[in-house]
Amino acid sequence: MLLIFTGEEYYPGGGWDDFQGTAATIEEARGVVESVMGNDDWYQIVDADSLKMIEQGSIKDVTTYDPYEEKRQSVPHTL
Repeated sequence: MLLIFTGEEYYPGGGWDDFQGTAATIEEARGVVESVMGNDDWYQIVDADSLKMIEQGSIKDVTTYDPYEEKRQSVPHTL
């Protein structure tokens, strides 16, 4: 099981306040990251068994011309 955390760069909620949910696979976890609504700028995916970070990165806004459409994309960083 993977734990997913996201937050804003300038205002971290801290710990469990940044917790978004769980996933069985890395692909599913990335999908959770991309579905998070709001202003979150970063994400971390953590292995629940070892408590080691599997992936971290930034969340990029890839909104098109429609101001009411919000689409986000996870951008992994190398650990």
